[in-house]
Amino acid sequence: MWVYVLIVVILAIVIAIGMLLYIRNIRKDDIKTQSIKLEGMRNLPFQDELVKVKNYNLHGEAQSLYKTWQSDWQGVLKHSLTEAQNDLDQAAADVEKFRFKDSREKTESANAKLEGVESKYKELSGEIHQLISSNEEGERKYNEAERLYREAKRDVLANGHQFGEAQPPLEKLIETYEPELKAYEKQVNQGNYVTANKEIDEVHEELSILKENMDEIPLLIKEVQKDLPQQFQEVRFGCRDLKAEGYDLEHVKVEGKLSTLKGKLNLVEPLITRLELDEARDILEDINNQLDDMLELIEHEVRAKTKVDHEKDIITDDLFLAKDMNYTLRTEIDYVKEQYHINETDIHRVQKFEHEIENMIDVYDEVITETSKTTARYSEVLDNLEYIKDNIGSINDEQQQIQQYLVNLREDEAEARENSILIQDRKEEIYRELLGSNLSSVPEKFLVMKNELDIDIKEINKYFQRRPLNVQYIKDKVNRTVVLMNKYEQEAYEILQEARLTEVMIQYGNRYRRDDPDFNQMLTEAERLFRENRYKRALQIAEKALEKVEPGAASRIEKEFDKQ
Repeated sequence: MWVYVLIVVILAIVIAIGMLLYIRNIRKDDIKTQSIKLEGMRNLPFQDELVKVKNYNLHGEAQSLYKTWQSDWQGVLKHSLTEAQNDLDQAAADVEKFRFKDSREKTESANAKLEGVESKYKELSGEIHQLISSNEEGERKYNEAERLYREAKRDVLANGHQFGEAQPPLEKLIETYEPELKAYEKQVNQGNYVTANKEIDEVHEELSILKENMDEIPLLIKEVQKDLPQQFQEVRFGCRDLKAEGYDLEHVKVEGKLSTLKGKLNLVEPLITRLELDEARDILEDINNQLDDMLELIEHEVRAKTKVDHEKDIITDDLFLAKDMNYTLRTEIDYVKEQYHINETDIHRVQKFEHEIENMIDVYDEVITETSKTTARYSEVLDNLEYIKDNIGSINDEQQQIQQYLVNLREDEAEARENSILIQDRKEEIYRELLGSNLSSVPEKFLVMKNELDIDIKEINKYFQRRPLNVQYIKDKVNRTVVLMNKYEQEAYEILQEARLTEVMIQYGNRYRRDDPDFNQMLTEAERLFRENRYKRALQIAEKALEKVEPGAASRIEKEFDKQ
């Protein structure tokens, strides 16, 4: 037994030793990886980056930056990498002694220091690249600024007449940039690249704006001296012509506004001379906006007159059509309401329309008065016409509906009278057919229905004598009677057809009665039901009897009967 225990213990010890050795190898691999990374940090090409800076003048700011970058990197190599190397050495010693926890802490510490070195390398390299890029951009902007300076100086000398009184201030302003360009060269020669780049950025931007302003100044001068004064004159003379044509433009206040705008325009040229172009642009924009507003008011009057000329006659016709129709309706209602019951709502609507039309006629009179003047404000005239137009159309539509309603009263009464006569005639005609048929007697239900129709016709004829007549009531009453009449006619037709068809089938079946007692009994039953006015049941028994003695005979007889 103890042998097995010993074997188990030995196996456990072997496994434990194997695990320790496996973990130690893993930790050694980690340390080796960090050591390789450390060597890589030592071999980073930072000196190659610094060499790029040596191509510049190592004076002033450039020299200071160079020394700072070199010192920072040497400090990183001296402290961070040395400390990382010590951590890795201690980690290796701990691994050999199987102190894995201590080894891992040292390895992680070394890795953190190496990552710090890598981050510092990227930071310093980025600063070097930023300086190089800024220097290249600064040199480009310097060349561009120098070109802009030369062009500006040449333009103001060659085309001075285009700038008017602004030429001397422009020449002085342009000359101020020569020392600034030379200052850039001086700063570069002294190695002060950061300051030089910042200053050339400002100079380049100012010269770009100056070039744009120089391109715009002749246009501004032209607008001040020619374009706007010409527009003022066109507006002034155009308004005089419109007034002569009958336009009232007092509300536009043309002369007063033009005088104000001319005063503002006089302020612009001195601003251009002093190169205060933003203020000059603001005033010109304000002048143009006010001029546009004034032109819009004038154009509105012209468009209004065109619309007035186009719609005046149409609206006049609609207005007086409404007035005539309203008078006709009021007269007709006074006459019709003695004969027919009229909705009070329609009467009130016609009265309401009368007042509305009178109000619109007053507005129309104002239109006529205004347009008959020597000058007219057509925008106000158009507003009044639009008011009439917006209301008169709906009034005409509603008055036409009321007029049609009055016409329908007579037509509906006539139609109801005609239908009542037709009901009376058709009712008697059907009753005569029932009496003259082969029926043993007229079924009682038809007597009841005829009696109901007689009562309805009597009530209808009596109601027609009333005045004023409620046409809708009598129309509904007649329509209900028509429905009853149709039912009376339909059922009479059906029972007459059933009776005739039953007779035909009995007559056809007589040939089989002597030879077939059962058949004879069924036909005898059908004849009995026929005499009792039970025609539908009699027909069913006759059909059933025929189908027994001669299949298909009943349907054949019915088809031939329908064709007759």
